[in-house]
Amino acid sequence: MAGKGTITERSPGTWRVRVYIGRNAQGRPIQVTRTVKGGKRQAQAELARLMVEVEHRTAPLEGPVTVAELLEHWLEHVTPLREPGTVRGHRTCAQAVVAELGHVRLTKLGAQEIDRAYARWLAAGLAPATVRRYHSVLAAALHQARRWGLVAQVITDLASPPPMHARPPTVPDPSAVQGLVTAAEEENPVLAMAIVLAAITGARLGELCGLRWSDIDLDNNVLHIRRAVKHGLDKRELFVGPTKTHQDRKVSLDPTALALLASHRQRVEGWANHAGVSVLEDGYVLPGGPAWGFDPTGAEPVKPNTITSAFARLAERSGVKVRFHDLRHFSATQLIGAGVDVRTVAHRLGHADPSTTLRVYAHALAERDREAAAILGALVAGSATAGSAVQSSSARSQPNGYTRRD
Repeated sequence: MAGKGTITERSPGTWRVRVYIGRNAQGRPIQVTRTVKGGKRQAQAELARLMVEVEHRTAPLEGPVTVAELLEHWLEHVTPLREPGTVRGHRTCAQAVVAELGHVRLTKLGAQEIDRAYARWLAAGLAPATVRRYHSVLAAALHQARRWGLVAQVITDLASPPPMHARPPTVPDPSAVQGLVTAAEEENPVLAMAIVLAAITGARLGELCGLRWSDIDLDNNVLHIRRAVKHGLDKRELFVGPTKTHQDRKVSLDPTALALLASHRQRVEGWANHAGVSVLEDGYVLPGGPAWGFDPTGAEPVKPNTITSAFARLAERSGVKVRFHDLRHFSATQLIGAGVDVRTVAHRLGHADPSTTLRVYAHALAERDREAAAILGALVAGSATAGSAVQSSSARSQPNGYTRRD
């Protein structure tokens, strides 16, 4: 049972206070130990304080700790501080690290041993990006261990994770997007609307699932992005929370987008009328409809995983190798290619810092740079041609081919 404590007098006036926390992934007991000097009353008071700390998970680990034990406590520490999806990713990475290095005590963990683990993962066929994610989780846990006083040095700082080479995102062409919308219209109109909104707004899937009818400002032709639908630690759980950057934003809509939304609203109202219910004024724009098996009133949002799965099947049948998230890349790349400034694109995407947009969509900026070079080259070539023509005309005007020198 967690929280069970013991007091042992190691020598006259020196007491060992120990509280049992639980068991690690290998089934071994985890205990927090402190040394107290003084009488038994002082030891009892310290035990009481330690048990309260353990109950609220504020007590640091002490004594020899393995990588597995550290990762277990680090995950417990960060779980309430981070998004459920992020924690799920941390857990997956931690499991891989524990499988390779979990038995090693922190005091014995060296950079060479970590590098060997990286090499084994790469030899097993894992991508460098995956190995770097494992590295990041281990490094984060070790940084926390240093703050807890468990290690004097973060040994991952001396390790050598594999380098990553940025690859441009997969961007579907306009005809592919139009084909996907047409195909979705025939079998699932809500999926079609999700594709349209993703391509037009560049919003994240969770943000699209979180859109309510009250977020559409018809007077100002603006869509308010205020929230996101997310899966919990258990993917079957669903909750509505803030956007990734915890900031609301407004995305302008053109008449075409507004017309598509109006048509979608009529369709949803038709489903609701057929079911003998009404669309809620603050219902979700993507309620799922009959094809999803959800209430057409919009009382519940469609699950992000439901859309990604349906889109993957649609893309496979259509012969298009893209993910739903690639529609966000499509939106950004098309805007940059059309000459829209990066700050505006960053705002529409919800990037907290335009430098993120610059980094992710450098390929689109490179294309704009080639276009700029062509424009400038044409201007300079035009000037040079004009100058040559004037020079030639001046030479012909001189008698006997004489060219004047000033």
